[in-house]
Formats: sequence, C-alpha cells, structure tokens
Amino acid sequence: MKLFFLPVYIICLSIPLINTETIPRFDMRDKDGIIFDPIAPRAGERLIATCTLVGLTPNDKHHVEWSLKRFNDGKNFTLAVDTDVLQFNQPVPRLHAIHATESSDWVLIFDPLDRDDIGNLTCRLTDTNSREIYLTRFLNVISEPLVLESSTKDIEVNEGDSVTLVCNAQGYPAPTIEWQKADAQPLSSGHIRQMGSQLHLHQVTRRESGIYKCLASNLVGFGSEWTLKLSVRFRPYVYCERDVGQATDFLVDAYMECYVYGYPPPKISWRHERSAGLSNIWNSQDYLIEATIPEMSICTDCILSRLTIIHVKQAHLGNYYINATAPDFPSEFGRVTLYQTSDCQQFVTHRNNKGCKRIHSQKSSSNMIFSRSIFLSFVVFIQLF
Repeated sequence: MKLFFLPVYIICLSIPLINTETIPRFDMRDKDGIIFDPIAPRAGERLIATCTLVGLTPNDKHHVEWSLKRFNDGKNFTLAVDTDVLQFNQPVPRLHAIHATESSDWVLIFDPLDRDDIGNLTCRLTDTNSREIYLTRFLNVISEPLVLESSTKDIEVNEGDSVTLVCNAQGYPAPTIEWQKADAQPLSSGHIRQMGSQLHLHQVTRRESGIYKCLASNLVGFGSEWTLKLSVRFRPYVYCERDVGQATDFLVDAYMECYVYGYPPPKISWRHERSAGLSNIWNSQDYLIEATIPEMSICTDCILSRLTIIHVKQAHLGNYYINATAPDFPSEFGRVTLYQTSDCQQFVTHRNNKGCKRIHSQKSSSNMIFSRSIFLSFVVFIQLF
C-alpha cells in the first residue's frame, strides 16, 4: 500500500485593521454653527452662545475652549475652557461657562453683554492631535454710537494751514457722523452741518476757530457728543471804539475801551504820550486797567481792555496808546485821544468817583450853608445894636 503525501500550503493574508474611531465635529445644522440666543443681542442684555459636538462616544473626554477676537481694538481673549472662566471676572463676573459631563453642548453666557464684545467668537475643540476643529461666528452687539478717544482733540494751527478733524465712532448698526460748530455758524463749506467721519478745512482763517461738535447716531439712538476746540494762531490787531471827552477838575472819571484780537492771547499794555519815555501805565491813584473776555456772540479770541482815568485833570489829556504783543508776531498798536469838554460828562466807572451831579449838589449845599451863616451873623449884629 502506497502512501501519498499531499503538500500543504499555508497562505497568510495581511488584512489591515479598520480604525473605527469617529472624529468628533461641531454640529452645523444651524448655518451659523454657534447658536445665539437672542439672535440679535443688544448691549446690556443676556446672551447665551451654544456649541454642539456630534460624533462623541461615551468614552470621549474632549474639552472646548471659547475665545473672542474683539473688533474694536483687535485684542484676542481666551474666555473659558469647559466650565472654567478665565476673563472678565472683575469687579463682578459677567461670564458663565456651562457643560454637563454627559452633554454634547458647551454653553457660554454673557450677562450682561458689553458693547466691546463685538467681534469673532470661536469655540475650539482641544486634544485633537493638532487637527483644527472649531467654529467661528461674528458677534454683532447692537448698541448706540460711542465716539472714541482716538478722535481729534483740541488742536492749534497757523492761519493759512489746512487741517482734518477726525471723529471715530463705534456702534451697531454702523453710526452716521455729523459735524457742526457749537455757535451754529456755517462751516467753511457754507453749510451748517456736514456728514462724514472727517471734516477737511483748507487754508483756515481766524473765522474757522471755535468749538466743533461731532454727533454720531444710528437706528438705536444718538450717542455721545464729541467736542473739540480749533484754535487758529493769527497776528494780533486792535480795534478802539472812539475818542473820549471829559471836563477836567470835576473829580470825575473817563474810560476808554479797545478790543484786542489775537491767538495766542496777546500781552496788553497802555501808555500815555505825555509820560516821560512813554513808560507803561500801571494801576495807581490815577489809572485803573481792566480786562474781560466778552461772550462768544460778541467776538472770539478777543479781549476787551478798559483804561479808566481817575479824576480827570489837565495833565491827563492827550493820546493814549494800547500795545498788543504775541510770540512770533509783530506788535500791534491802537490809539485813543482823551480831549477836554466844557461840560462834565457823566462817566461813573470808579467806586470812589463822586460824579458830576454829586459835585454840583455839594457846591449848592455849601452855598446854602454859607448864605445861611451870613444871615444869622447879620441878625445877631442887629440885636447887639
């Protein structure tokens, strides 16, 4: 009996194991991914933002990080990880992060929502082996306009220069910006108001100086008002109203007034042509110098200078000169003449001034007393004889 040995072939097949691990992803059933409640949040209200992961298994232990890149200043903040809040805890916490262990939802609550929270809000899955899994949604915060500190502040320019005034405002919806002058005078364009964040002023004159207002508004309301002062440096000049007449030796005063224009405010001095060497006049028993700033309705960048001559005498008559000096500009002069009149003019400008009428009444009283004393003396003389 013959035995037959059949060859046995062992075939080894290398079959790769199929990785059945599911990679989680964020739920995109909502087109925006991150769900906002309310959909159109307002500043000061409560906002709930929710991110949902799908494809999680019971053994998955993933973490979600919330971050915000603010639109207004470009700063990036990591707000929270799972339930740990990392920002905006002082002075009172206004962020709350919620996530239950068995839940696929990660919730971030802003309470209240701040106007500066506008920007890109991101929920990001961590522990993903360097794979980027995240959702980003722009957070529009509905708020009334706010003019920013980066807007133009008080500014000085030389007459003839050109300048651009800038008004930066934030708010949602985007605000409309309007310029006008505080005194309601027309702008250099000839209009009372002008729209736009920038106001261009070409070859400015002293008439353009003053207070400018920037007003921002949107559908929510009117925001804060921004004001700035535009000062235009110009050469001083003097306007004196008129010459002054007064009778001498009546113990009455006379005053003369001049408007001095210029920016920066000029230094003012008075001189009398009859004084030795034309030295400056100072406050004394003969003179009183006063300076006031008139209301803007009368003039801007001007000073009203008043020189009072106390108890006008013959030596006080003549020409008086007012001198206005400012840095980087030549001096400017004005002249007022004090002339003599036959009649006393009623200028009562000094607290010790007795006035024309009072002087006359005193003389009349003195004459009456003198006449009465003579009459009494005459009566006594008759009785003696």
